[in-house]
Amino acid sequence: MSDKERILMAIITRIIPGVLYAPFEEREEYIKSYMFSRSELKPGDLVFANTSLKVNDFLVGFIDHLEKDCVVIREIGSNRLCNYYNESFSVINKEKLGYELLEGVQYKTYQKALKAFGNYTQYWTRFKSISFEGNMCSLQARKAFKNDTLFEVTFPYNSKTTIASIGRLLKEKDL
Repeated sequence: MSDKERILMAIITRIIPGVLYAPFEEREEYIKSYMFSRSELKPGDLVFANTSLKVNDFLVGFIDHLEKDCVVIREIGSNRLCNYYNESFSVINKEKLGYELLEGVQYKTYQKALKAFGNYTQYWTRFKSISFEGNMCSLQARKAFKNDTLFEVTFPYNSKTTIASIGRLLKEKDL
């Protein structure tokens, strides 16, 4: 499954039911519409175009940047950009989607980290979180049934990062 397919499926399976079944006053926890104002839109927001009539690759995407007369959208799973003029947007709450929003090497590193936790740590040690800054990845661990951070490891990552290399770092900290 491509990044785009996975992210769109996450939106369908997590956001749509939330909007359908949440009380009316809680629906903005999932999607917030900016019909008449783009002043609250910001780079990195996951949005869908409200008034586009034709389905296209940029209908759901990430805001790359805002210009004086348009909003520049980045296609999910690529670096292709599209300028949207005279369009209104709704912002999708990314917190409701979790790590399924990661793309490319970051998503693959996340998947490898989950496998490393399963293969290289003790039974009670569980994945807590992952974050990326530049070419560095930070993983946090927790004890089963608790949410306090047990330990953290930080390492440079790229497409060649392996489950075993992540596992060795986890094993060193998981005493």
